[in-house]
Amino acid sequence: MHLILIISLLISSIDAIIISQVHRSSLFFTNSSCALLSNVTLPADASIQSCIWQCAHQDQCRTAVYYQDNRTCLLFSEDCQSGNITSSGDVRASVICYRRNQGSNNQCSPRGWTKTGYMHVARRLPIASVLSNGKVLVTGGFNGGIPQNSAELYDPSTGNWTMTRSMSVARSSHTASILSNGKVLVTGGISLNSAELYDPPAGTWSMTGNMSVARSSHAAAILSDGKVLVTGGFNNSTSQNSAELYDPSAGTWSMTGNMSVARGYHAASMLSNGTVLVTGGYDGGNYLNSAELYDPLTGIWTMTGNMSVARGYHAAAILLNKTVLVIGGCCPLDSAELY
Repeated sequence: MHLILIISLLISSIDAIIISQVHRSSLFFTNSSCALLSNVTLPADASIQSCIWQCAHQDQCRTAVYYQDNRTCLLFSEDCQSGNITSSGDVRASVICYRRNQGSNNQCSPRGWTKTGYMHVARRLPIASVLSNGKVLVTGGFNGGIPQNSAELYDPSTGNWTMTRSMSVARSSHTASILSNGKVLVTGGISLNSAELYDPPAGTWSMTGNMSVARSSHAAAILSDGKVLVTGGFNNSTSQNSAELYDPSAGTWSMTGNMSVARGYHAASMLSNGTVLVTGGYDGGNYLNSAELYDPLTGIWTMTGNMSVARGYHAAAILLNKTVLVIGGCCPLDSAELY
């Protein structure tokens, strides 16, 4: 999809942002403005994404704190600024704001915009991914109409960018998915069926299994079993209705059920019941208002209610009440609707 991402973390379209990456003790002290909901110990293969998922599925959760060293996830019912989190020691922790609470004096982040460091490479339509260490990985995109293979990292603690190893293949209109092991899976791009993995600790890329179909402007969603569902997109100029699954443990792809409608420039949202909602898009001739659901247990798609407006290049986010907010789209649209 053609989206501009401003240091935002999207995991299955969950709206969350890491507001600080700090070194703190596993002893956690809060003042009265931070009400603890629960203390969750995550499994050995968990990452910061799992902590965000825990917060997303607690109706009252506004702030989460994830400790990388012991995989502890603390959930709070208030918008706790990092200044309210006090401790000592040298245990890595990330403070995650799940959603701004408009009725609170403690906002997740200050209102308004401030400038930060510039990237080393000008990019149009890059993809941004927040890593488990809190840094933001930006990959590919166009520079002067030319797809890029370069990648760089943004450090929120300094506001600076540093180059990291380049991808093996120049890509634009691709997807990036953060796997449960912390690696980043990058798929496709214009006329590409290849995929590769970024290893954050090593700062290196390695090729993994190729998709069955070349795809650009497709959509990806991480399923509850850790597999990655890739849907639709364009193979050259032809819109696709096919879908396939990536198995991180094997590094291979397998085809799954086809969507009912061929589409690219669409959105895919992981719902709380484990199904994936795909909305809108473009079939090569028309923008679409249709939507459909993927059931990972059966591998089958079923049509669901149509949107009120045909949309492509739009964005979707899952709200605290588990409804899906779909906004904007071509050409251009200021409307929004809820599923």
